[in-house]
Amino acid sequence: MKTHQSIQIRAGDLKPVVAGLGKLIPRKASLPALQCVKVEMVKRDTLRLTATDLNLTLAIEVPATVGKGVEPSPAPFLIPLERLRDLVRRTGANEALDLGPAVKAPAPDEFPEATTFRASPIPLPDSAASGLVHAFACASRDTTRHILQGAFLDTSGKGAKAHRIVGTDGRHLFSSNSLYLPKVKGPVILPDHKLWQWKPLAESRPWTLRLGAEKDGIVPFRIDGPHWSVTGKTVEGNYPNYRQVIPPSDQFKTRVTMSDPALEAINRLIPRLPGKKLANSPVGLHLEKGRLGLLARESNDEPWILHPIDTVATTGPDLCSFVNRDYLQKAVDFGLGEIHLIDAMSPVQFSREGDLMIVMPIRAIDPERIERPKLTPAVMPSIPKQKNAAPEKAEKSTPSRRKPKAKPERSERTDPADPIDEVASRIAEANEAIASAGKQLQEATGSLKTARRQRREDREELRGFRSLFSSIKKITTGSN
Repeated sequence: MKTHQSIQIRAGDLKPVVAGLGKLIPRKASLPALQCVKVEMVKRDTLRLTATDLNLTLAIEVPATVGKGVEPSPAPFLIPLERLRDLVRRTGANEALDLGPAVKAPAPDEFPEATTFRASPIPLPDSAASGLVHAFACASRDTTRHILQGAFLDTSGKGAKAHRIVGTDGRHLFSSNSLYLPKVKGPVILPDHKLWQWKPLAESRPWTLRLGAEKDGIVPFRIDGPHWSVTGKTVEGNYPNYRQVIPPSDQFKTRVTMSDPALEAINRLIPRLPGKKLANSPVGLHLEKGRLGLLARESNDEPWILHPIDTVATTGPDLCSFVNRDYLQKAVDFGLGEIHLIDAMSPVQFSREGDLMIVMPIRAIDPERIERPKLTPAVMPSIPKQKNAAPEKAEKSTPSRRKPKAKPERSERTDPADPIDEVASRIAEANEAIASAGKQLQEATGSLKTARRQRREDREELRGFRSLFSSIKKITTGSN
């Protein structure tokens, strides 16, 4: 008599895995097995959980133990994803969960098998793994542009660091060329999926790549991480000539180098800028006299408000170019701190070392209509610490010199300019926030009035239906 299978796993280890598996399992599936997770013990202390949407298959290994009285290698079984979600939702992180086959779950042999590989794994350097994640983030989401829905591994270049990883949707393009993958024979397009942006996968290292034998123009692949693997099929077709949209370096007239604090400041500032609902979500890169700022506004009939960022290292003339704020956010997230500009209506290039991003500009309305409120720069200049002119022993031997040294120190502490400027800038920011909140309140009030008016109309229409129904009922009763 077989003992009931029972596998114990810590709820805290299972919870993040369930989130990743959920990115593959569809809400509605043609096969019941596709809404389940395959559970199998690969070692006495290692559990493998697998999910698939028939395009990609994700397998994750987590620590687990076999319950007492259970055979050493329990048979694989399927468990619905919703059941796993309920289990981790109702269990504390440090508590143990007992996993076993569900009563109404499909048989394990109904679960699609992933492709097996004989090819040796190709180690991917960290720059290649990061390049793939960034390229996937810039790939197209348009289902009619299937060839752009992936990351392109271009191995046509010759020489050290001559290979590229590219992703584009036609409006912005990411390219990483600081790598060389001699074992990847021929160009490959790896399909995009929201799974690639899942942090436990995107941030884990190292990665290895396996490529299977080509069949009907399709090459199976598998990418392995420390405790996971993703299996799928490459995208069939020829990737467009992306090199023609990358401007030659000699065309750039203005070059800007931002510091890491400036990148962090822009990353914090962009979500707070007004104008998210405007067409193309515009934001202006404003360079003037060695100072970088961002231009934004709530509506097209308002002036652009200049938000100062930082003093930057720059060469070339002052320029202002408008781009989509989502693309600017990506460039900042990728750490691309060098900006290369040609003119206001030419592509903008963000770069750092071997990585670059090309962003198409936006034609802004009234770009010269700018207001410059007295706002505090996002990156505050550091104030150098004062150094004593004489060592401590010299001060003790010449006490008469203490008073002259104390005067400038006392004047700096009592100088009213700095706190007043800071208060003024905070007031300006508060006024801007209040104005934005007022507009949002007006919009919400208008929506509420519209909803109330619609409710009154619905009530009147319902009364009409009731009256009509009552009349029909009387007529029917009279005829009987």
